[in-house]
Amino acid sequence: MGGGAVARRKVQSLLDVGADVTVVSPEFCEELLRLDAVRRIERPFEERDVAGACLVCAATNDAAVNSAVAAAARKQGALVNVVDTPAECDFIVPSTLTRGDLTISVSTGGAGPALARRLRLELEPLIPQDFAEFVSLLGEIRAEVAAAVPDIKRRSAIARELADKPALDLFRQQGPAALRQLARELIRGDS
Repeated sequence: MGGGAVARRKVQSLLDVGADVTVVSPEFCEELLRLDAVRRIERPFEERDVAGACLVCAATNDAAVNSAVAAAARKQGALVNVVDTPAECDFIVPSTLTRGDLTISVSTGGAGPALARRLRLELEPLIPQDFAEFVSLLGEIRAEVAAAVPDIKRRSAIARELADKPALDLFRQQGPAALRQLARELIRGDS
C-alpha cells in the first residue's frame, strides 16, 4: 500500500522475484505508473484490499493508514512489513545487491534502513556486473572439480584458489577459458 518512491522500490524488489503485485494508493508516482506488471487500485486503502495476500507492505506517509493496513493484513494471515516502523513488522527487508547468483544483503534490523542502503550503494562499485558471470562459471567448475577430485580437503583448496582475487583478475583479463584452464591445472595438480 502506498504509491510513492519507497513503495516503488518495494514493488520492484517483489517483481524481481516473480511476485504478483497489487498496489493500492490514491495516487502513484511516475515510476510506479511505468511498471506494467503491477495491478494498481487508485483509491484509499480498504480492509478488503489485503484479502488473499500472503505478504503486505505498508509504505504510505501516514502512520495511521500503515497501522490499519498492518492490522487488516494480520487478520487475513499475511506477513507484514511497515516501512520505517520495525515494531509493526513481521519481517525486515534488507538492502540487497544482486549479481546473478551472488546476493549481498545489508540490514540494520530496521534500526537504520538509510544506513543499510548507503552501505549497499558503497558496495556496488566493489561488486561489478561481471561477478554474475564469474559466479556462474565457478558453479560449473565446482561440479567438475567435485567429479574429478575425491579428496574433500583438496577440493576445498581448489575452490578457495578459484575464488581468490588472482583467479577473478585472470577471469577479467583473459576470460572464462583462462579460468577453466586454471581449474584443469589445479585438478591435475599442475599449479
